[in-house]
Amino acid sequence: MSSALLTVWRSVMAKLKTISLDPLYALPSTGSSRDEVLYLPAWHRVDSDCQGALGSNGRFWWERHGYALAILLHKSSYSYSAQVTILEFFARFLAPWLGPVDERGVERWKSFMTDDHNPLELSWDWSTARKPPTIRLSLEPIGEHAGTAQDLCNMHASNDFVKALLGDYPGHNMEWFHHFNNFFNEGVEIPTDMGHASKIFWAFNLDANDLAGKVYFTPRYRAMASGKTNFQIISEAIEAAPTSSREKLSALYMFQEYVGQQKKSPLEVEALAIDLVDPSQSRLKIYFRSRQTSFQSVRDIMTLDGRLINEKTAKHAEKGLSNLRRLWDSIFDQQGVPDESPLPSSNHETAGILYYVDFHLGGQMPKVKIYLPVRHYAKNDWQVMQAVSSYMSSTLEGLHGTTYLEENDAPLAFCEAMSDIL
Repeated sequence: MSSALLTVWRSVMAKLKTISLDPLYALPSTGSSRDEVLYLPAWHRVDSDCQGALGSNGRFWWERHGYALAILLHKSSYSYSAQVTILEFFARFLAPWLGPVDERGVERWKSFMTDDHNPLELSWDWSTARKPPTIRLSLEPIGEHAGTAQDLCNMHASNDFVKALLGDYPGHNMEWFHHFNNFFNEGVEIPTDMGHASKIFWAFNLDANDLAGKVYFTPRYRAMASGKTNFQIISEAIEAAPTSSREKLSALYMFQEYVGQQKKSPLEVEALAIDLVDPSQSRLKIYFRSRQTSFQSVRDIMTLDGRLINEKTAKHAEKGLSNLRRLWDSIFDQQGVPDESPLPSSNHETAGILYYVDFHLGGQMPKVKIYLPVRHYAKNDWQVMQAVSSYMSSTLEGLHGTTYLEENDAPLAFCEAMSDIL
C-alpha cells in the first residue's frame, strides 16, 4: 500500500465519521447501570474523582462521550494509567468546552463538526504495522451562550480555549496558529444567514505522554469578505506563513494546478489544518469535497490525475487503489458496479466525498487521503462494521500471517467496541 496515495486505516478506520459515535443518546442515559454494558475501571475511577467538579453540561458530555472514549481506549489496549490520564484530560479539560446540551428553552450551537451538529468526534487510527491503534478526538469549543444574542457567533470560546490550553498544556507551538488565526479571522464579520458559523476545530492524538494537538481553520468568512475563493485565501495564508517561501511550496503548486483544471466539476475547498509543532515539522492539510462519487473520480483524485504516479510509486499506487476498491465495494454494496457509476444521489450539504492533501514545507508532492462517506451512502452501521472487520482481517492476515491475526485480533476488538457503544 502506498502511503503517498492511500493510508486505508486513517482514511477509513480513523475517519469513518459516523459509526454512530456521535448521536447524543447512543449510550446509556444517566442513572442506568454502566456494569450492564461494560465495566471500565479507569472510567469509574475518573468518574469518582470528578464528582462535584463538573457542571451539568460537562457531566452530560462526560457520561456519554467520555464513556465511549473509555471503551475505545480499553479495546485499543491502552494501559490502565494511560486510560486514566487521557480520561482525566477529557473530563476536566475538554468536557466543559462542549457547550450546552439539548434542553427545552436552550438554544444549542449548531456545530459543523458533525452532520448532527454534535461538537465532538471520536476516531481510531489503526495501522497496518505491528502496533496498537491510537485513539483521537476532534472538537469545536463552544461557549455557554454561543448562538444567542450574548455571543451570536461563538466568539468567546475560541480565545478562552487557547488560553486554557496553554495554561494547562503549555508544550504546544502556537507560531503558525497565531498566523493562520489572524489571517482567516481577524476583523472578519460572520454573516448570520450564510449557513454554519463554525470557524475553528481542534484535534488531539491521545497518547498518555504526548497529547499532540492540531487545529482546523475554515476560511469561508475571509473569502466572502474579500470576494475570493476559499482556496485562494488558503493559498495566500500558506505563502505568507512564517518560514514559508515559494521554493518550499512545490506540493501546494502541484495541487493548485490540479484544482484549476477541474472545470466540469469544481472541487470545494473547505478547510486548512496544521499541527501545533515547530513549523518546519508541521503538516499542511487542505480539505476539499468532490460531488463526484464514482470510483473513477476517486482514482483520479487520489492520484491527482496521474501527477503522483511515477516509476517508483506506480505499483504501490495500483495496489492501494485495488484495496480501496475492495473496501468501497463492501461498505457501499458496489460489487460488480463499473468504476464510472456514481453512488446514489444525495442533496445533503456534506454529500459527495471529502478528501485532503497534506504536505510539509519543502515537500515535492502532496499525499492524498479520503474519507469514505458512510453516513450518506452505506446502508447502516451493521453493514459498515461487517465490511471494515472483514477488510481488517484479510489485510492484517495478508501482511502478518494467521498467527499474528489470532494473537492480535483487531477486527474483534473493533466489533466489540462498536457493539458496546451502540
